[in-house]
Amino acid sequence: MEIRQANLLFSEELTYCDGSNESVIDALSCSVPISVITQYPYSLPWGSEVFAKVIAYNDYGDSLVSEPGSGAIILTVPDKPVDLVEVIT
Repeated sequence: MEIRQANLLFSEELTYCDGSNESVIDALSCSVPISVITQYPYSLPWGSEVFAKVIAYNDYGDSLVSEPGSGAIILTVPDKPVDLVEVIT
């Protein structure tokens, strides 16, 4: 997985999303803690968008690198509730 840094360059993240790691392979997914992407080399501040690119691995080889995702936002608190409906029971 490659994550876009604050300087807009992408950097490979191999600690949590190493495609050669058996636990990542078995889980078919990986997660990068917010504490990692807010520190060097990514240095993304709270409220910023996170863009990542991935490569798929299998027995036949590696895929090309994906386009960056749509950009998740790092939030410290959830968004306000909307469309609330009173339910009387």
